[in-house]
Amino acid sequence: MPLPSRPPGSGVPEPTRVQALAALLGATRAHVLLRIAELQSATTNDLVQELAVSAATVSHHTGVLRHSALITTERSGVSVQHALTPLGESLLGAHAVPSRRPSPGGSV
Repeated sequence: MPLPSRPPGSGVPEPTRVQALAALLGATRAHVLLRIAELQSATTNDLVQELAVSAATVSHHTGVLRHSALITTERSGVSVQHALTPLGESLLGAHAVPSRRPSPGGSV
C-alpha cells in the first residue's frame, strides 16, 4: 500500500521522507503511526476506518509500535486509545512529519 504523496511546503513531509519512514517501519505501520499523529490520538476503530484494514491488523501494528515505545495505548471499557510518545514524535520529526500535540500552556 503506497503512502500518499504531498506537495513540498504543504506542511506535510516530502514523499522521500515518508518513503524512508515506510522503509524503516513498513508501509502499514508507517500509516498507523502517521494517522495517530495526524489525529493526535486514535482508537483502534478510528484506525480501522481510516486505513481500511482489519482490527486484527491494526492491533498487530499498534502492538509493535507500543513495544517499540513509539505509542502508548490506554483501554477504557471496550475502546482502546493510541497516542504518540515523545520517542514517536521524535521519529516523525526526524522524517519531517510535524506532531500536532498541543504545546504546554494550551496553545496549539
